[in-house]
Amino acid sequence: MCGTLDLSALPLGCITLIISFTSPRDACRLSLVSTAFNSAAESDAVWGSFLPSQYQALIPSSLSFSSKKQLYLSLCENPLLIEAGRKSFWLERMSGKKCYMLSSKDLSIIGSDPPEYRRWISTRGARFDEVAYIRRFRWFEIRGRISISMLSPMTHYKAYLVCKVRNFCGLQFFPVKLSVGVVGTEGSKRSAYLQPKKERRRWPYWQIGEEQPIPGDDVQFPKARVDGWLEVEMGEFFNEGCVDDGELEMSALEIEGGIVKGDLIFQGIEIRSVTPNLCDSNLGLDSLSTAELDTAWESLLPCQYQDLIPTLDSFSSKKDIYLSLGGNPVRIEGGRKSEWEEMLHAVIQGLLHYTEWPPRL
Repeated sequence: MCGTLDLSALPLGCITLIISFTSPRDACRLSLVSTAFNSAAESDAVWGSFLPSQYQALIPSSLSFSSKKQLYLSLCENPLLIEAGRKSFWLERMSGKKCYMLSSKDLSIIGSDPPEYRRWISTRGARFDEVAYIRRFRWFEIRGRISISMLSPMTHYKAYLVCKVRNFCGLQFFPVKLSVGVVGTEGSKRSAYLQPKKERRRWPYWQIGEEQPIPGDDVQFPKARVDGWLEVEMGEFFNEGCVDDGELEMSALEIEGGIVKGDLIFQGIEIRSVTPNLCDSNLGLDSLSTAELDTAWESLLPCQYQDLIPTLDSFSSKKDIYLSLGGNPVRIEGGRKSEWEEMLHAVIQGLLHYTEWPPRL
């Protein structure tokens, strides 16, 4: 017999609690369901759960917000300068994951150029008061580090070198070697040219003294950003959240060729979270190993999920755990919350499919 579910039977505090365990995107979708869901989804209790711990210390006293949602959106749209202006911090809009940019003053930058060819300048569109300007160099080495404890746990990150090129001379000949990894480990490695692909052209042998290499399929080129800068992907890192005292290191080296190269402006290194859609058939998940798939699905599970499931050994993968939680509500607190939990499970499971078009955050 088909039954009906009376949304008014769900306590507002119960709805608020469950929505706080979803994501900012889901909270916006669920706000469309009913007046009660809207009240819960717009509450400070929900949006406060999406803010990072100790966020109060990051907010300047000169700023005030009428609600936690307004504060959240401000942190997404207006990056804050932290650590005396050496880093920029913001939240990824859909997931609330923490993102950073290390300023050029927070990086180690060395090169072959004389000191008079290296200086700090102010430029339009930069997040920081000053950025590094390097002229007429034969080689350079850039390194940056950030404490892993500053990153969101169970999160996939990618790092990007953010720069501008005032003179492409010599930069089209040799790629920059890029790497990202925990200090003391191998990490991921790749290479990239700092000249955009559409501006690249072949040069005759006699102008550079050796045959110009032909870029392989694995060599990247910088992409234009909406803020007018260029960015090139340096590598990626998955923060499992089990290491709090290590550091993530990113490096960019151009030490080949020995010819004088053009002028570069470095704003910094940006570390952004990536939230993959595991249901997207274009991701090529079939090529991933079992361990890699488990890591991806575990990133979607709630923190301390092990404490909620008494029979972990009965599941063959993290995906099975995720799907089980989606179809079989778990009784918690001695079974005292089972009735409303099952009801709310049915509501959220159906309504998240119903509200496929999310409003803008």
